[in-house]
Amino acid sequence: MASMWMRAAKASSHQASLLLRASRTGLVLPRQVHHSFPRYTSAAAHPKPEEVVEHDDPLPAHPKEVENTHTAVEGDNPEFSTLKGRINSDLLKAIIDKPMKHTHMSPVQAQVLPLLPELIMSPSENAEGEAGPKIPRDLLVKARTGTGKTLAFLVPIIEARLRAIGAHCKQAVIDAGLQSDKSLETRAKRLYTRQVPGALILSPTRELAAQIAEEAIKLTSHTDLEVRLFVGGVGKRQQLREWMRGRRDIVVGTPGRIRDLLENEPDVSDSLPKATNLVLDEADTLLELGFREDIDYITSQLPKAPIRQTFLFSATVSRLIQQVARATLDKNHKFIDCVANNAAPVHAHIPQYHTLLPGPEDQIPHILRLLAHDQLSHPKGSKVMVFLPTTRLTQLFATIMRELSSGTLPNGHRTKIYEIHSKRTQEQRTKTSDMFRKDRSAASVLVTSDVSARGVDYPGVTRVIQVGIPGSPEQYVHRVGRTGRGNETVGRTDLVLLPWEVGFVTWQLTDIPLKPLTITELKSQVQALADEHDLKASVPFTPVLERIEERVQTFLPELEEDSIRECFMAGIGYYLGRSGDLRVQRSVVLEGMKQWSVKALGLPTPPYVSETFLERMGAKEHRSFQKSKGHIMPSKKNFWEGRGRVRERRDDDNEDGRKFGVKYKEKHEYKKEIGEYSSRQERGGPSFGLPKKRWEDRDGDSEDRKPWKSSRYEGGDSEDRKPWKSSRHEDGDSDGERKPFRRPSRFDNSNGEGEERRSFRSDRGKSDGFSSRKPRYGSDSEDYGSRHSRR
Repeated sequence: MASMWMRAAKASSHQASLLLRASRTGLVLPRQVHHSFPRYTSAAAHPKPEEVVEHDDPLPAHPKEVENTHTAVEGDNPEFSTLKGRINSDLLKAIIDKPMKHTHMSPVQAQVLPLLPELIMSPSENAEGEAGPKIPRDLLVKARTGTGKTLAFLVPIIEARLRAIGAHCKQAVIDAGLQSDKSLETRAKRLYTRQVPGALILSPTRELAAQIAEEAIKLTSHTDLEVRLFVGGVGKRQQLREWMRGRRDIVVGTPGRIRDLLENEPDVSDSLPKATNLVLDEADTLLELGFREDIDYITSQLPKAPIRQTFLFSATVSRLIQQVARATLDKNHKFIDCVANNAAPVHAHIPQYHTLLPGPEDQIPHILRLLAHDQLSHPKGSKVMVFLPTTRLTQLFATIMRELSSGTLPNGHRTKIYEIHSKRTQEQRTKTSDMFRKDRSAASVLVTSDVSARGVDYPGVTRVIQVGIPGSPEQYVHRVGRTGRGNETVGRTDLVLLPWEVGFVTWQLTDIPLKPLTITELKSQVQALADEHDLKASVPFTPVLERIEERVQTFLPELEEDSIRECFMAGIGYYLGRSGDLRVQRSVVLEGMKQWSVKALGLPTPPYVSETFLERMGAKEHRSFQKSKGHIMPSKKNFWEGRGRVRERRDDDNEDGRKFGVKYKEKHEYKKEIGEYSSRQERGGPSFGLPKKRWEDRDGDSEDRKPWKSSRYEGGDSEDRKPWKSSRHEDGDSDGERKPFRRPSRFDNSNGEGEERRSFRSDRGKSDGFSSRKPRYGSDSEDYGSRHSRR
């Protein structure tokens, strides 16, 4: 699939559908804050020159000064048709016709695109002289995610690439002393596009890079430009093969992979530094994820300004962003603020609720009721994302929802369950993400960890459910941002907490407009929706709704105890480090997790936690040691070593059809239960982690290896595997047991199995010159090697 991402040669709409799937288009708009803003009525109408800010000092010292020097401009936006004559006709066709079919620009697009074509003039054309002052070519754009900023930077760099190719071909003909030569232009174009890259786009995550690459593919569908994608998680070999064979017009990647290629691959390091356009998308997230050194290295390999044109897009303008801007942007750059100073946060318009559960036993039924509430509220398109704090919890809850959906939700087994977490390969995650993004069914659920919390755009998400506390308040906001994006009016988020987690709401989410929702209120709301549903539906849902608790309690014994313990240990590792955010002692967290494993998941007894583990996790008070002569001091190992380890680490493969957390069932029995081999691949693929069958449950005709059974003192099947028994002092040849290995002694010639091994000595003076050394086992009449050593 990685090779399909990178192959973008003159893609038709069908080819684009086979590559990357996304909806990070320019139509999604932020919540509108109306200001007076003139409507552009012609292609010539664009912002006045006085909006340009020339920076003698690159940026003010404080971010507040930056925000006060510009006002956000939001309001009525121009149509894309006003760009006719200002950009390439094939590029404009892709925007207003197939495949994108956009009509109006978003606020950030309305601020950037009317600057064309002056924005992409070459440095020689943009030199200060009689024509006027130098026009800024570098941009610092403050814009939030989901506002169409991808299109805002892709259109200029694609237009710049098309013009650069045309100028190179014309210059090649002029250098040859000709007026026109199509053959020469074709050769020059082919050589130029395979040696000189056009633009490099850096993205903080693989998923976001994939979405940017798809948008670029759509925009270049009517041209012959190609897109290359360099991200981690997949092998470099195929990516480099496409790099060597194809064009290098648009390069999209993550900083880590791009730096690795620049440092270790001569084919990339010789070519990529020739790129004349650089885009840093979501620069604030790039810095949060620790890519500052990678960004500095990559920019040091590229041409300097003004030869290089740089666009920096960020949702905030902090001091770190200012430092990066000073290092990467030209002093004469333009700052565009698309976020009003008094604008509400992106998540402010989304209804947000939190539920403090009375006890752990209410957790699973409450989550199922939230899913039922959403399916009843959106009967034609319920699309829910469920976030969990750890990978093991994500695996377990995906299995629970997949097993219980058929008997607890209005859409039953038709509800598609998808699953994304770090245990899945990058190819599996990308495929699942693509399937959920394209899903247009009546009900779908994506159970995910925080790998889907940032940057990834899933259109039409109707609800976000967060089970347990997020890693930080910022992470909470990122999760909420997956719904109600842009101008979507549908969206809601629910935070489900155990009793001891309430401190996160009290102390960490003080600025979030959260509304309390009790389980009693939710029950009454779902019942009202069910009554309305039953009036129209052929099969009533109310009887199913009344049996949710019973269905959950019936299912809990099916959960594998080892899987529950693994989830418990993973939860301990996650929550103990955040006890300060909860304002509770670590012993409270430990006791709360033990109750959760018993009451919520049905474990017979709380899991055992060793004293050593508690000391390493800091959950147990350490005694003070007085250093004295001969006294053994405590271990100097880091306290986090061994966190979350379990007795045995299982392979989380899906190949054997096993599901994490559920006891074994035959494949055909499981498929029969969920329906006529329902599309489990469409639902995110089968889960994993099923325990193996017990020996007594196995079919007698199977070829399974039999367990060891002693037959020394009792009668047994002659085919039973024999235990090892020493025969050094007794004759055991009659019953065929395995013989222990015994090295023959050079002084003992009583082994009875042929000639003993002789010591090595060379036969000097003999004609053949060979040693008289014999094989260790076997007589002279046996072939060497007919007996196998136990070594």
